[in-house]
Amino acid sequence: MGRSSRLLASALLVALPRLAAADGLYLYSIPVAVDEAGVDAPGGPLRVRAFVANPTALARLLPASVLSVGADHLELQLAPYPELEPRAPERYRAASFLIDFDEAELRALVAELTARHGASPRLEELRRFTRDAIPRKSAERGWDLASRVARSGVGDCTEHAVLLAALARAVGRPARVTLGVLLVRVDGQLHALGHAWTEIHRQRHWIPVDATPISEEARDPVYLPIALVSDEGPGYALGLARSLQRSWVRRLEVGR
Repeated sequence: MGRSSRLLASALLVALPRLAAADGLYLYSIPVAVDEAGVDAPGGPLRVRAFVANPTALARLLPASVLSVGADHLELQLAPYPELEPRAPERYRAASFLIDFDEAELRALVAELTARHGASPRLEELRRFTRDAIPRKSAERGWDLASRVARSGVGDCTEHAVLLAALARAVGRPARVTLGVLLVRVDGQLHALGHAWTEIHRQRHWIPVDATPISEEARDPVYLPIALVSDEGPGYALGLARSLQRSWVRRLEVGR
């Protein structure tokens, strides 16, 4: 995260104080134009025109949500939740380099989780336990391994997502880390924020689960996934960079 990105994150945290616990979360703003009359109108899912580097590539990942594809953008409908690679739950069960729930730090945390909530915690119990396991919300870290997060208790949205995925897998639930855009309304204004969260597989669908305080404090959060952390090996950072370079959102237009 460069100096300019950190300055932007700090400025945004000042602007959104209720969404930033302690030292802050890894948030950065994406320009968004809002049809306020359409957004505020009752009924119907949000529609988003997303301007991305490669609209065709992103459209292939979200076929059920795509309304149209242009030269520099695609139009999406954000309900139901857009699922990237919907049929791959077994791929996201095992321990990996990044989601290393087989390490000692994670085993101790899993023991605490199951002692408190039983062998099969509910999604909300997993979410809240993960939130509390990272008491220091800070953007100083950058994609720590799950075991490092368990040891330090420090992190932003990426650490929350990684740790939640590790805990979910440890109790037998397929889980994966997703990057994308979070749409939140604060003081009557809609904001688009770069974000990371966890998806947990339940009843044949991937469910977005956000362990950061944003999921509790924001009004009606809406998630637009654009990339999965599918490479969880030692080269995961390079894989992330390639995915985001292809499909990261430059700006949004939102309405109904």
